[in-house]
Amino acid sequence: MGDLRAPYLIGVAGLVGLYYGSAHLGFWLGFSGPVAAIVWLPVGVGISFLYLGGMQYWPGIVIGDLLVNNYTTLPLGSALGQSAGNLLEVVLATMLLRRLSASGSPLATLTGLVAMVGSLAAGTLASAIIGSTSLWIGGAVTASMWPHVFRTWMLGDFCGALLVVPLALAWAQPPRGGPWLRGRVLEILLLLGAIMILSEIALHTRDPLAYLVFPALMWAAISFDQRGATLAVLITAGFTIWGTTHSFGTFSVRSINSSVLNTQLYIVVASLSALAVAALVSERATLVEGVRESRARLVETADTERHRLERNLHDGAQQRLVALAAHLSLSAEEAAERPSEAPLLFEAAEEELLVAIEELRELAHGIHPPVLRDYGLERALTTVVARTTVPIALTGIPKTRLDATVEATAYYVMLEAITNAQKYAHASSIHVVTALTPGMLTVDVSDDGLGGAVEQMGLGLQGLRDRVEATGGHFRIESRPGHGTHICATIPATVLEPA
Repeated sequence: MGDLRAPYLIGVAGLVGLYYGSAHLGFWLGFSGPVAAIVWLPVGVGISFLYLGGMQYWPGIVIGDLLVNNYTTLPLGSALGQSAGNLLEVVLATMLLRRLSASGSPLATLTGLVAMVGSLAAGTLASAIIGSTSLWIGGAVTASMWPHVFRTWMLGDFCGALLVVPLALAWAQPPRGGPWLRGRVLEILLLLGAIMILSEIALHTRDPLAYLVFPALMWAAISFDQRGATLAVLITAGFTIWGTTHSFGTFSVRSINSSVLNTQLYIVVASLSALAVAALVSERATLVEGVRESRARLVETADTERHRLERNLHDGAQQRLVALAAHLSLSAEEAAERPSEAPLLFEAAEEELLVAIEELRELAHGIHPPVLRDYGLERALTTVVARTTVPIALTGIPKTRLDATVEATAYYVMLEAITNAQKYAHASSIHVVTALTPGMLTVDVSDDGLGGAVEQMGLGLQGLRDRVEATGGHFRIESRPGHGTHICATIPATVLEPA
């Protein structure tokens, strides 16, 4: 038991230290105070720690926040309410972030980034409401001050989360493509120099020059993905906050409320812009890598299929045709010697020829079903349904003729999904829904079977993904054990014949 508790206690103590240290760093640098802050770093520290380390370390948030409170400035009730709101903020944001980005890094896609921003916004909104209201009830602020305190509180927490959480998530993951610095030291030095010089220029003028640094932020995001983007934003925000707190730069104006608001909005815009570009770059890199791997698998699959066809032709129809040629040769000799038996000999040769033709026909059918080629997707799927023992509900099957590649792709997606549902998932019902929109065919197949289906190299689902993505479409599978399987494919489609 002691062996299990020691790492946990060390983790809680570490979170307390980081939370307390980041708060006092803000106090020392002058951008955080007992009531509100331009940037409140502890919220980002807390969310990052719980997201990466585990929700069980939440007591560290409570202890750290209670230690940070200034009980000589704030009423005890307000301070405790503030701590309760800060705990709720971190826990709520972390739980939403874990739930909404369960499939991968929140920074890797625009969808994940939106989920992360929404999670952080929800948490900071809760804290701002509870904290501002606690201060008002305790008499620390007046009713007229409440909107300003709420706005500053929420944006300050949101900025702290935007600066720290993406930084922690980006640097906790190994860099894409090997060592991050290899052969790029000069570019990194040039990039850091550009960020610092442009930020320094903005500090020495009241003109709106702070946004000159944005091209450098985009450079960091494009060349060095999430790691470069988060680090560049942190450096830029550091210059901007220091200038505002020391009455320098673009956002240093006579109204403290305007200075704080403009600085916070600048940090939000800079962070989201750099992170969005980095997410787009990551999505593009993932797409390119997926297409490259998919093409390699398709080449390998095509080569394997070619060898299979060669074997089938050699072992089947070719052997029969060779035997038929020999049989005809012998029959010609026998017919010359015994003309009366010629009809029987040629009848036997005809039977062998028909068998060879049937084998070739079956082989050709295996490549492309004739009912699909001749009558289209609707008739082909109706034929499949008629042969199955599991009830299948077909909805929205297009009656129009589509491009042959589209029809074949949709057919094999549905066929593989239906076959898997019967053979492996032991489903009692299957639902097939298709939707034809301008330029796109969507195929959804769901069942109530065992679930737990996974894509494996060389097997059916992986082949379906390759087939769909080779057309420029998208393939998605959801299959939790005990909850059935849902397969969705979107395929670029061209209508050839109207219904």
